[in-house]
Amino acid sequence: MPSTARAGRRRSSVRGWLRASLLTRVAVALAAVGLLPLAAATAPLLSLNRDAMQDQVLRTNLVAASTAAARVADLVAGRRAVLRAAAGSRALAAEPRSTATTDLLTGLLAADPALVAVVVLDPAGREVVRAQRPGAAAAVEAADGGRPGEPRFVAAQGRRLLVLELPLDFAAGSVRGLWEAAAVETAVEPFATGEQASLVLADAAGAVLGEAADLSRLPAAVLAQARSARVAGAARFDVAGGAPVLAAYDTVPGTPWFVVSSQPAAAAEEVALRMRRGAWLAVGLAVLLTAALSAVAYGSLVRPLRRLVRTQRSLAGLSPQPGGGNEIEELRRSFAALERSLRDRQALEEVFLGRYQVLAVLGEGGMGTVFRGWDPRLERPVALKTLRFEAARLRPGDADQLVAEAVLAARFQHPNVVAVYDVEDTPEVSFIAMELVDGLSLEDVVERLGRLTPGDAARIGAAVARGLAAAHRRGVAHRDVKPANVLLGRDGSIKVTDFGIAALMTRLANSENRVFGTPGFVAPEVLRGEPATPSSDLFSLGVVLYTILVGDPPFVGRSLKEILLDTLRRQPTPPEDLVPAVPLELSALCLALLSKDPAQRPADGEQVAARLAAMADRLGAEGLLECLAAVDSDGKETSDGSSETTQTACYLVTGRIPAVDRGRRSGAGAGR
Repeated sequence: MPSTARAGRRRSSVRGWLRASLLTRVAVALAAVGLLPLAAATAPLLSLNRDAMQDQVLRTNLVAASTAAARVADLVAGRRAVLRAAAGSRALAAEPRSTATTDLLTGLLAADPALVAVVVLDPAGREVVRAQRPGAAAAVEAADGGRPGEPRFVAAQGRRLLVLELPLDFAAGSVRGLWEAAAVETAVEPFATGEQASLVLADAAGAVLGEAADLSRLPAAVLAQARSARVAGAARFDVAGGAPVLAAYDTVPGTPWFVVSSQPAAAAEEVALRMRRGAWLAVGLAVLLTAALSAVAYGSLVRPLRRLVRTQRSLAGLSPQPGGGNEIEELRRSFAALERSLRDRQALEEVFLGRYQVLAVLGEGGMGTVFRGWDPRLERPVALKTLRFEAARLRPGDADQLVAEAVLAARFQHPNVVAVYDVEDTPEVSFIAMELVDGLSLEDVVERLGRLTPGDAARIGAAVARGLAAAHRRGVAHRDVKPANVLLGRDGSIKVTDFGIAALMTRLANSENRVFGTPGFVAPEVLRGEPATPSSDLFSLGVVLYTILVGDPPFVGRSLKEILLDTLRRQPTPPEDLVPAVPLELSALCLALLSKDPAQRPADGEQVAARLAAMADRLGAEGLLECLAAVDSDGKETSDGSSETTQTACYLVTGRIPAVDRGRRSGAGAGR
């Protein structure tokens, strides 16, 4: 019996989790995604002990000592190779004071900026000839002494010099070189061993070379072991009456020197403690971040969803309080009830936005929803575009002013611009009433056809250019010219839409210091932070023209960043290389519009429209716009098709074939 009760509790807990609120599920999911990987990563740090950290510090110091020794050995070997070139000269051995010898020594100084002087000595060590940089006489005098072949350091005139002497190959005597020691000193600077680290270069006598460190800081045991060692090593050294030291050492090949890298053991323990504190801090921040994301999820998702559930339940005639279950289930149930209610009461025909009757939903946009509507006062169809300002962080009253300014900027008449009629601001939503274009967007057409014929592309491009030119004359830049904002009417019209939205978004973008537009269509200068201009609209027109000619946009990428970089840097492939049917003149105009430099683009939209219209006349119509005029939105024929091309275009765009020969076809349309 108890086992049965436990099983029942387990089933109840599973059902409870499945029915848990959305906020609970989001919080648990965020915790699982954010905290579990972090816990796996920080667990070794939390368990880090002193011995493990000291081993790590010893390995780090050993790498530092070995790296410094190798770098010093390479530097000495390089200097020895330079000196070997002089020691092996037959001309120097035959006549040390000859012009050839002088040229050789001078050439060595010119080739190596660190080389201070080169001196040729006779068997007794007396100077025969020298080449030196200005002011190096004292350094040459200070370098006397020492054994040939063994590098050493000397100090002269406040600077440290590396001295190296080699015997001549073809005569008795030797050649001595003096170099600035700065490179050697840099090679033994501690850069990766942490706090309180010391990196020392010394010789068997214990003198410090190339580094102004004090050997007295190192335990005698460290120095004794480093002097006698033939290979690298590392250990912990206890100091009588002092703190333990972690040290590593290595010999410098080809020299009497060795390198010691050391660090107090207490520093390693402090690092371990800091890492544990950092791990706990990371866990704490992850918990706070999970809580913050949960709060954001509640404010931006859960609370609006609950409000939507209550609204839908109210519209459906249900009680405002949910009956149980999570928000998604409640939303699904209330939506189903609302759908049944709307269907039963035919409520769609009774919905009004302001004074406009809503008839159907046409689509969703970035700023809101587009409805097909009816104006009872003027008895004409309209398109109603709602405007959402939740993300714009506007002050009260700003939305009304911005919408009014947008409509004022866009309210002008032109055959190639969608007319803006009115603006309404209700307590629930703001929207713009505009001309209803019965047809398809250019984006829909390109998706179905792949690409357009050059004649249709030129004709559409000319119309878009005329519409842009009309707006530019009024000082309005569109900022978002793209195929989705070009409408092809069934009456043969070609219109650019969203000028009012563009003006509105321009204000919002400027106020929030953001770039407004569609990636891949925005001009390079706008991406760099410059204001939008008529020339930037012409760049976007070039992208549209390229897309409908080729079937793909000119600037692509797997991410938003790649698309933006492609727009800024890459020159697109000429359209005629991808589609041979594209005339060279049309391809050249397209590439001119896509110039990165605005000064290289055509002067204005009127010029572009004239050139495209002339090309369209020469290329002739291909039937796309005739197809839209021949088949209405329900697929019924409105006129006879004019050619086989029209039949093909109509079928691909609308899925219907208009009648061409009444004798052969009875008017039945072929469905897709």
